[in-house]
Amino acid sequence: MIVNQVDIMRILPVIFLAIFTLLGASVPAVAAPPAENDRSEGEGGGVNRILMLFNRAGAEEENDEEEIVEDDPRAFNMPALVAPLSSDGRLTGFAYVNVRIRVAAGRNVWTMQERAHYALDILVRAAYRTPLSLPDGSGLDFERAEEVWSSALAEYYGEEAIATLEIRSSDVRMLDYY
Repeated sequence: MIVNQVDIMRILPVIFLAIFTLLGASVPAVAAPPAENDRSEGEGGGVNRILMLFNRAGAEEENDEEEIVEDDPRAFNMPALVAPLSSDGRLTGFAYVNVRIRVAAGRNVWTMQERAHYALDILVRAAYRTPLSLPDGSGLDFERAEEVWSSALAEYYGEEAIATLEIRSSDVRMLDYY
């Protein structure tokens, strides 16, 4: 008897089913018929039902803030940058900042994103040149940072190239002096 690949492929599911049955494993039904007692209201026939559950954690909470659009084709995230924090001319710590830039209409997003590492250098230099920390040196002054970094990017990319600059997050690490 000659057995070819087609015959093996036809027999394979039967072999697996036999193995599961011999091992005592229960085989789940792919499509179970409705129970005989299950009748829909107003009709005499059985009804198939599908139960769909969704995890909507936090769906009840109202979010009044403006939603952040993650898939905006005109926006890109800069690599994380480090800004020094100081008080009275003394270094107090560093802020690790994530910045998202939205490019103005009519500008090539890809070209600007390819040159992001140069823009990152400009932003870090601007942060060292101009103090961006709160007066006590405990954190980043977000308004001042956005203002300084927007003007630095305007010099590099052009006056009308950046639509918005958004500081996404900031992690502050204070220096410990002993």
